[in-house]
Amino acid sequence: MRSSLALLAACTCLLAGCGGPAPLPAAPSPAPAASSQAPATSPVPATSPGTGATAGGGSATADAGLVGRLRRGGYVLYIRHTATEATQDDSNPDLSDPSTQRNLSTEGRAQARGIGAAVRRLRIPIGDVLASPYRRTRETAELAFGKARESRDLINEIFPGTDDDALAAALRRLLSGRPAQGVNTVLVSHGFNLSRATGLSSAEGETFVFAPGGGTEPVARIGVDDWRSLKE
Repeated sequence: MRSSLALLAACTCLLAGCGGPAPLPAAPSPAPAASSQAPATSPVPATSPGTGATAGGGSATADAGLVGRLRRGGYVLYIRHTATEATQDDSNPDLSDPSTQRNLSTEGRAQARGIGAAVRRLRIPIGDVLASPYRRTRETAELAFGKARESRDLINEIFPGTDDDALAAALRRLLSGRPAQGVNTVLVSHGFNLSRATGLSSAEGETFVFAPGGGTEPVARIGVDDWRSLKE
């Protein structure tokens, strides 16, 4: 009888799960499949209206208050020279001889004038304007702002004999420099220089706005054709 009762108790306990292993947790739901297209990234958030890719490959990612802040001064504007001819610099260009360099195209000259017209329309005060000694950078600055002071710190990184790391360090210093009271500083240079110093790629004529002390992350970037859409 005792053996029968023990057997009955054991069967009852087994059916009830006494002393058995804990049940396995439910399998997690499968993660959603990753999109085949990676999300676009930008150093600054894009805003609308009037933002997005432009014909020149740049984009205006400026918030609505940017123009007001630029009017108060205190920023550094880095501008890559505007559109150029379909030629190349000589392997050892003569900086005093434009025939040895790739120069602005007719479109590029119009773009530079357009940037200057927008800056004047928006009443953005400009102080120092520094430019690479190349003809295309000096001409961009002169057509846009009516002035330019050559700076070897902005010379094309691929100019023979340059020290790439030294140029990058010099540009980072310029980007973090504090403009004179109530004005903005403009630097007109090349795409290679900006890429080396900050990791940013740029289209011809694109403008990057930097705040002194803000490192190498721009607060805004403005495509060459987007200047027209900026509002007062």
